Amino acid sequence: MSMDPTKWISFDKVSAEAQKRIETLYPYLKFDNCQFQEKHSGVFMRQGNSVKIEKLLDPPGYGPKRPTPTTTTTATATRTRRG
Repeated sequence: MSMDPTKWISFDKVSAEAQKRIETLYPYLKFDNCQFQEKHSGVFMRQGNSVKIEKLLDPPGYGPKRPTPTTTTTATATRTRRG
């Protein structure tokens, strides 16, 4: 994950849409202790000057992929009796 160390911003500089989503999903976060980066791949956060970076949000419109329906065929074994 490539993060530009000069692009960390405070919560009030994050886009309004991202702020709203973060406040809804993470009401317990203390925003004054966090720094953020908005990228095409989502919104990332780190606590203070910590090394650990967490991805908070996926980009808008990104949803979990739905599994494609698969066709399953059941194999039936046939036995022949020789007499």
